[in-house]
Amino acid sequence: MDLRYLLLLQQLRESSGDLMTSFMMTVTNIAMFGSAILCVIIFWAVDRVFGYRLITNTVSGLFLNNVIKLTACVYRPWVRWPQLDPPEKAIESATGYSFPSGHTQVASSFFGSCSLSMRDKNKAVSCLCVAAILLTALSRNFLGVHTLTDVLASILISVIMIAVNARLFEKVKKDRSLLYKLIAAGCAAAVLAIIYFTFKTYPVDYIDGNLVVDPTAMKNDGYAAAGAFFGVLAGAFIEIRYVRFTAEGTLAQKIIRVLCGVPLALIWMLVLKKPIYSLTGTAAGHVILYTVLTLYIVAGYPALFTAVRRRRNIGQAAEKG
Repeated sequence: MDLRYLLLLQQLRESSGDLMTSFMMTVTNIAMFGSAILCVIIFWAVDRVFGYRLITNTVSGLFLNNVIKLTACVYRPWVRWPQLDPPEKAIESATGYSFPSGHTQVASSFFGSCSLSMRDKNKAVSCLCVAAILLTALSRNFLGVHTLTDVLASILISVIMIAVNARLFEKVKKDRSLLYKLIAAGCAAAVLAIIYFTFKTYPVDYIDGNLVVDPTAMKNDGYAAAGAFFGVLAGAFIEIRYVRFTAEGTLAQKIIRVLCGVPLALIWMLVLKKPIYSLTGTAAGHVILYTVLTLYIVAGYPALFTAVRRRRNIGQAAEKG
Protein backbone atom coordinates (compact mmCIF):
# COMPACT_ATOMS: atom_id res chain seq x y z
CA MET A 1 0.00 0.00 0.00
CA ASP A 2 2.80 2.43 0.90
CA LEU A 3 4.59 1.83 -2.40
CA ARG A 4 1.49 2.16 -4.59
CA TYR A 5 0.51 5.37 -2.81
CA LEU A 6 3.99 6.88 -3.27
CA LEU A 7 4.15 5.84 -6.92
CA LEU A 8 0.79 7.52 -7.52
CA LEU A 9 2.05 10.72 -5.91
CA GLN A 10 5.27 10.47 -7.89
CA GLN A 11 3.31 10.39 -11.14
CA LEU A 12 1.34 13.44 -9.99
CA ARG A 13 4.57 15.24 -9.02
CA GLU A 14 6.26 14.53 -12.33
CA SER A 15 3.22 15.65 -14.32
CA SER A 16 2.66 18.84 -12.29
CA GLY A 17 6.14 20.30 -12.80
CA ASP A 18 8.41 22.18 -10.41
CA LEU A 19 5.76 24.58 -9.10
CA MET A 20 3.95 21.95 -7.04
CA THR A 21 7.22 20.49 -5.79
CA SER A 22 8.42 23.92 -4.68
CA PHE A 23 5.11 24.52 -2.91
CA MET A 24 5.39 21.25 -1.01
CA MET A 25 9.01 22.01 -0.09
CA THR A 26 7.82 25.35 1.32
CA VAL A 27 5.08 23.62 3.31
CA THR A 28 7.50 21.10 4.80
CA ASN A 29 10.02 23.81 5.78
CA ILE A 30 7.37 26.03 7.36
CA ALA A 31 6.04 23.05 9.30
CA MET A 32 9.44 22.39 10.88
CA PHE A 33 11.01 25.80 11.36
CA GLY A 34 7.89 27.99 11.41
CA SER A 35 6.35 25.92 14.19
CA ALA A 36 9.51 26.18 16.29
CA ILE A 37 9.69 29.96 15.88
CA LEU A 38 6.00 30.41 16.66
CA CYS A 39 6.40 28.34 19.85
CA VAL A 40 9.04 30.79 21.06
CA ILE A 41 7.07 33.91 20.06
CA ILE A 42 3.91 32.70 21.78
CA PHE A 43 5.82 31.72 24.93
CA TRP A 44 7.74 35.01 25.23
CA ALA A 45 5.17 37.50 24.04
CA VAL A 46 1.63 36.11 23.90
CA ASP A 47 0.69 33.52 26.54
CA ARG A 48 3.20 31.95 28.93
CA VAL A 49 0.97 29.05 30.03
CA PHE A 50 -0.13 28.12 26.50
CA GLY A 51 3.47 28.56 25.38
CA TYR A 52 4.50 25.97 27.93
CA ARG A 53 1.94 23.56 26.48
CA LEU A 54 3.18 24.17 22.93
CA ILE A 55 6.85 23.75 23.81
CA THR A 56 6.22 20.71 26.02
CA ASN A 57 4.08 18.94 23.42
CA THR A 58 6.43 19.74 20.54
CA VAL A 59 9.74 18.91 22.23
CA SER A 60 8.50 15.81 24.10
CA GLY A 61 6.90 14.55 20.89
CA LEU A 62 10.12 15.06 18.95
CA PHE A 63 12.08 13.33 21.71
CA LEU A 64 9.81 10.28 21.59
CA ASN A 65 9.92 10.39 17.78
CA ASN A 66 13.71 10.09 17.86
CA VAL A 67 13.64 7.25 20.39
CA ILE A 68 11.32 5.30 18.09
CA LYS A 69 13.22 6.30 14.95
CA LEU A 70 16.60 5.18 16.30
CA THR A 71 15.06 1.96 17.59
CA ALA A 72 13.22 0.99 14.39
CA CYS A 73 16.03 2.13 12.02
CA VAL A 74 13.73 2.02 8.96
CA TYR A 75 15.39 3.17 5.74
CA ARG A 76 13.94 5.86 3.51
CA PRO A 77 11.38 4.87 0.84
CA TRP A 78 13.73 5.33 -2.13
CA VAL A 79 16.26 3.01 -0.46
CA ARG A 80 13.67 0.28 0.07
CA TRP A 81 12.04 0.76 -3.35
CA PRO A 82 14.46 1.85 -6.12
CA GLN A 83 11.58 2.74 -8.47
CA LEU A 84 10.95 5.82 -6.34
CA ASP A 85 12.77 8.96 -7.41
CA PRO A 86 12.27 11.91 -5.00
CA PRO A 87 13.46 15.43 -5.94
CA GLU A 88 17.14 15.98 -5.15
CA LYS A 89 16.44 18.97 -2.91
CA ALA A 90 13.99 16.90 -0.88
CA ILE A 91 16.53 14.12 -0.41
CA GLU A 92 19.12 16.64 0.82
CA SER A 93 16.90 17.59 3.77
CA ALA A 94 15.69 14.04 4.44
CA THR A 95 18.71 12.53 6.11
CA GLY A 96 18.61 9.48 8.33
CA TYR A 97 15.84 7.03 9.00
CA SER A 98 12.26 7.23 7.78
CA PHE A 99 9.91 6.01 10.51
CA PRO A 100 8.30 8.04 11.99
CA SER A 101 8.34 11.42 10.22
CA GLY A 102 10.03 14.22 12.18
CA HIS A 103 8.53 17.08 10.16
CA THR A 104 5.02 15.66 10.57
CA GLN A 105 5.71 15.13 14.26
CA VAL A 106 6.57 18.79 14.86
CA ALA A 107 3.63 20.04 12.80
CA SER A 108 1.20 17.65 14.49
CA SER A 109 2.39 18.58 17.98
CA PHE A 110 2.27 22.32 17.33
CA PHE A 111 -0.88 22.62 15.23
CA GLY A 112 -2.59 19.84 17.19
CA SER A 113 -2.06 21.80 20.40
CA CYS A 114 -3.38 24.96 18.72
CA SER A 115 -6.39 23.09 17.34
CA LEU A 116 -7.27 21.70 20.77
CA SER A 117 -6.91 25.14 22.35
CA MET A 118 -9.15 26.79 19.73
CA ARG A 119 -11.72 24.00 19.52
CA ASP A 120 -14.34 25.81 21.61
CA LYS A 121 -13.18 29.37 20.88
CA ASN A 122 -12.93 29.36 17.09
CA LYS A 123 -13.82 26.20 15.22
CA ALA A 124 -12.65 27.63 11.88
CA VAL A 125 -9.14 28.23 13.22
CA SER A 126 -9.19 24.80 14.87
CA CYS A 127 -10.06 23.19 11.53
CA LEU A 128 -7.32 25.18 9.76
CA CYS A 129 -4.80 23.79 12.24
CA VAL A 130 -5.92 20.26 11.45
CA ALA A 131 -5.63 21.07 7.75
CA ALA A 132 -2.05 22.28 8.34
CA ILE A 133 -1.19 18.90 9.88
CA LEU A 134 -2.68 16.97 6.98
CA LEU A 135 -0.99 19.23 4.42
CA THR A 136 2.39 18.72 6.10
CA ALA A 137 1.91 14.96 6.09
CA LEU A 138 0.89 15.07 2.42
CA SER A 139 3.95 17.17 1.57
CA ARG A 140 6.29 14.53 3.01
CA ASN A 141 4.52 11.85 0.96
CA PHE A 142 4.31 13.99 -2.17
CA LEU A 143 8.06 14.61 -2.05
CA GLY A 144 8.63 10.87 -1.69
CA VAL A 145 10.69 11.09 1.50
CA HIS A 146 8.19 9.37 3.82
CA THR A 147 5.58 6.65 3.51
CA LEU A 148 1.97 6.96 4.59
CA THR A 149 2.82 4.75 7.57
CA ASP A 150 5.58 7.18 8.61
CA VAL A 151 3.32 10.23 8.74
CA LEU A 152 0.33 8.46 10.30
CA ALA A 153 2.59 7.13 13.06
CA SER A 154 3.82 10.66 13.77
CA ILE A 155 0.28 12.00 13.96
CA LEU A 156 -0.67 9.19 16.34
CA ILE A 157 2.36 9.89 18.56
CA SER A 158 1.39 13.57 18.68
CA VAL A 159 -2.20 12.81 19.61
CA ILE A 160 -1.03 10.54 22.43
CA MET A 161 1.54 13.05 23.72
CA ILE A 162 -0.92 15.96 23.62
CA ALA A 163 -3.53 13.90 25.51
CA VAL A 164 -1.03 12.66 28.11
CA ASN A 165 0.51 16.10 28.63
CA ALA A 166 -2.94 17.71 28.93
CA ARG A 167 -3.77 15.22 31.66
CA LEU A 168 -0.48 15.92 33.43
CA PHE A 169 -0.98 19.69 33.22
CA GLU A 170 -4.36 19.28 34.94
CA LYS A 171 -2.84 17.13 37.68
CA VAL A 172 -0.03 19.64 38.24
CA LYS A 173 -2.60 22.41 38.76
CA LYS A 174 -3.94 20.46 41.75
CA ASP A 175 -0.58 19.25 43.08
CA ARG A 176 2.44 21.49 42.39
CA SER A 177 4.85 18.98 43.97
CA LEU A 178 4.01 16.60 41.13
CA LEU A 179 5.59 19.05 38.68
CA TYR A 180 9.06 18.61 40.12
CA LYS A 181 8.68 14.83 40.16
CA LEU A 182 7.71 14.89 36.48
CA ILE A 183 10.63 17.16 35.63
CA ALA A 184 13.04 14.82 37.43
CA ALA A 185 11.57 11.80 35.65
CA GLY A 186 11.80 13.53 32.27
CA CYS A 187 15.43 14.56 32.84
CA ALA A 188 16.26 10.98 33.83
CA ALA A 189 14.56 9.74 30.64
CA ALA A 190 16.67 12.14 28.55
CA VAL A 191 19.90 10.91 30.17
CA LEU A 192 18.90 7.26 29.72
CA ALA A 193 18.05 7.95 26.08
CA ILE A 194 21.51 9.43 25.49
CA ILE A 195 23.07 6.28 26.96
CA TYR A 196 20.77 4.13 24.83
CA PHE A 197 21.59 6.03 21.63
CA THR A 198 25.29 5.66 22.38
CA PHE A 199 25.48 1.94 23.02
CA LYS A 200 22.73 0.40 20.87
CA THR A 201 23.64 -1.20 17.55
CA TYR A 202 22.67 0.29 14.18
CA PRO A 203 22.41 -1.31 10.72
CA VAL A 204 25.41 -0.66 8.48
CA ASP A 205 24.50 -1.20 4.80
CA TYR A 206 26.03 0.08 1.58
CA ILE A 207 24.61 0.82 -1.86
CA ASP A 208 27.16 1.27 -4.66
CA GLY A 209 29.86 1.65 -2.05
CA ASN A 210 28.02 4.42 -0.18
CA LEU A 211 26.81 4.07 3.39
CA VAL A 212 23.01 4.16 3.37
CA VAL A 213 22.65 5.82 6.77
CA ASP A 214 25.52 6.97 8.94
CA PRO A 215 24.91 5.71 12.52
CA THR A 216 27.02 8.55 13.92
CA ALA A 217 24.76 11.14 12.30
CA MET A 218 21.70 9.35 13.68
CA LYS A 219 23.16 9.31 17.18
CA ASN A 220 23.73 13.05 16.89
CA ASP A 221 20.08 13.59 15.96
CA GLY A 222 19.09 11.62 19.03
CA TYR A 223 21.51 13.58 21.22
CA ALA A 224 20.02 16.85 19.93
CA ALA A 225 16.46 15.74 20.71
CA ALA A 226 17.42 14.45 24.17
CA GLY A 227 19.37 17.64 24.90
CA ALA A 228 16.44 19.83 23.84
CA PHE A 229 14.07 17.81 26.03
CA PHE A 230 16.42 18.03 29.02
CA GLY A 231 16.86 21.78 28.49
CA VAL A 232 13.11 22.42 28.40
CA LEU A 233 12.59 20.51 31.64
CA ALA A 234 15.54 22.09 33.45
CA GLY A 235 14.46 25.49 32.15
CA ALA A 236 10.90 24.94 33.36
CA PHE A 237 12.18 24.09 36.84
CA ILE A 238 14.26 27.28 37.00
CA GLU A 239 11.62 29.54 35.44
CA ILE A 240 8.69 28.31 37.52
CA ARG A 241 10.64 28.27 40.78
CA TYR A 242 12.67 31.47 40.46
CA VAL A 243 11.56 33.65 37.52
CA ARG A 244 7.79 33.48 36.96
CA PHE A 245 7.86 35.86 34.01
CA THR A 246 4.81 37.36 32.36
CA ALA A 247 4.26 37.76 28.63
CA GLU A 248 2.34 40.98 29.20
CA GLY A 249 3.35 44.33 27.71
CA THR A 250 2.49 46.70 24.92
CA LEU A 251 2.69 45.49 21.33
CA ALA A 252 5.89 47.48 20.85
CA GLN A 253 7.43 45.95 23.98
CA LYS A 254 6.56 42.44 22.81
CA ILE A 255 8.03 43.00 19.37
CA ILE A 256 11.24 44.39 20.88
CA ARG A 257 11.36 41.45 23.31
CA VAL A 258 11.22 38.93 20.48
CA LEU A 259 13.58 40.86 18.19
CA CYS A 260 16.19 41.08 20.97
CA GLY A 261 15.83 37.46 22.09
CA VAL A 262 15.96 35.64 18.75
CA PRO A 263 19.40 36.97 17.63
CA LEU A 264 21.01 35.67 20.83
CA ALA A 265 19.67 32.19 20.05
CA LEU A 266 20.91 32.45 16.45
CA ILE A 267 24.37 33.51 17.63
CA TRP A 268 24.49 30.48 19.89
CA MET A 269 23.38 28.08 17.13
CA LEU A 270 25.27 29.55 14.16
CA VAL A 271 28.35 31.32 15.53
CA LEU A 272 29.28 29.32 18.62
CA LYS A 273 28.37 25.89 17.25
CA LYS A 274 31.76 25.09 15.69
CA PRO A 275 33.84 26.27 18.68
CA ILE A 276 31.69 24.15 21.01
CA TYR A 277 32.09 21.08 18.80
CA SER A 278 35.84 21.70 18.65
CA LEU A 279 36.08 21.80 22.43
CA THR A 280 33.71 18.97 23.33
CA GLY A 281 33.45 16.75 20.26
CA THR A 282 30.40 16.37 18.04
CA ALA A 283 28.41 14.00 20.27
CA ALA A 284 28.72 16.02 23.48
CA GLY A 285 28.46 19.19 21.41
CA HIS A 286 24.98 18.23 20.17
CA VAL A 287 23.78 17.58 23.72
CA ILE A 288 25.25 20.85 25.02
CA LEU A 289 24.11 22.95 22.05
CA TYR A 290 20.46 21.96 22.23
CA THR A 291 20.28 21.77 26.01
CA VAL A 292 21.53 25.33 26.34
CA LEU A 293 19.30 26.51 23.48
CA THR A 294 16.05 25.32 25.06
CA LEU A 295 17.27 26.30 28.54
CA TYR A 296 17.81 29.81 27.18
CA ILE A 297 14.37 29.88 25.55
CA VAL A 298 12.47 28.64 28.60
CA ALA A 299 14.42 30.23 31.47
CA GLY A 300 17.48 32.25 30.43
CA TYR A 301 15.93 34.92 28.26
CA PRO A 302 12.72 35.20 30.33
CA ALA A 303 14.92 35.80 33.40
CA LEU A 304 16.80 38.49 31.50
CA PHE A 305 13.80 40.48 30.27
CA THR A 306 12.03 40.02 33.62
CA ALA A 307 15.04 41.52 35.43
CA VAL A 308 15.08 44.43 32.98
CA ARG A 309 11.35 45.03 33.51
CA ARG A 310 11.65 44.93 37.31
CA ARG A 311 14.59 47.32 37.21
CA ARG A 312 12.60 49.69 34.99
CA ASN A 313 9.58 49.49 37.30
CA ILE A 314 11.75 50.27 40.33
CA GLY A 315 13.21 53.27 38.52
CA GLN A 316 9.77 54.55 37.55
CA ALA A 317 8.52 54.11 41.12
CA ALA A 318 11.52 56.00 42.46
CA GLU A 319 10.88 58.88 40.05
CA LYS A 320 7.25 59.11 41.13
CA GLY A 321 8.26 58.96 44.82
